[in-house]
Amino acid sequence: MFKFLLVAICIQIIVAAKAQTVSDALKRGSAVTFFGIDFTKAKGVLIGASSTEMRDKYFLAINTLMVVEQQKYDIGKALYKSDVKVELRTVDELNQKIDTSYFKAYSSSEIVPLDKNTIQSIVRQYNLKDKTGIGLVFIAESLDKPGKLGTYYLVYFSMPEGNLILSEKVYGKPGGFGIRNFWAASIYSILKSDIQLKLEKKYLSK
Repeated sequence: MFKFLLVAICIQIIVAAKAQTVSDALKRGSAVTFFGIDFTKAKGVLIGASSTEMRDKYFLAINTLMVVEQQKYDIGKALYKSDVKVELRTVDELNQKIDTSYFKAYSSSEIVPLDKNTIQSIVRQYNLKDKTGIGLVFIAESLDKPGKLGTYYLVYFSMPEGNLILSEKVYGKPGGFGIRNFWAASIYSILKSDIQLKLEKKYLSK
């Protein structure tokens, strides 16, 4: 019985390891767990609200909107996923702890590009205990109001290990009334930009 259980566990580990590849992350009809939008290393350039307001109100409001208006911000449709589980708590809690002095910027020259190591360190902070499969998060690099641009990294990662599978820099155009809607629109524009087809062409057409 013990040997049988040991073999079964080993098989599960091998299957999980094989599934967590770029090909499987981009596989149409697959499942994913969506962690929302991570603003912990973002720069906000003259966005019209204080860093404290963004931390205490708008980051949470933007992520909540992804759930409340799921038909509009349709992750499954944009990325061809058959099953999208939403897990915002981890990222929402981290967003509440941002360094407000770091977030505040007066010029696009203050924007700090996020390298792979930084993105990996961000994901490693997530509570992935008891989670399996593939996770998805948008990690914000900048909200640049004068430049009318939201810059993010679309990140797929393994669970529960938190290892990066794919990290792609993406850009969205903000718009609309109110700070929440203005920046949520930048995510909407990314989802409506044939992002899945672009990712497939870049990573699967080699």
